[in-house]
Amino acid sequence: MKIYPGVGHGFMNDHDPADATLVLRFLARISGTKYDQAATEDARRRIIGFFDTHLRGGVTD
Repeated sequence: MKIYPGVGHGFMNDHDPADATLVLRFLARISGTKYDQAATEDARRRIIGFFDTHLRGGVTD
């Protein structure tokens, strides 16, 4: 587990606000949800590494 100091919930959500409903935009604003590119890049790298290590060998067709 990795904690990114100063990075809030939803930091990987880089969706266009125009695609969200008014309620979701409001909730994002009051909850402090904000995209963080550096944290997202690191988290995605770590997630893929975890999957490669722990799941790749177990995949069958």
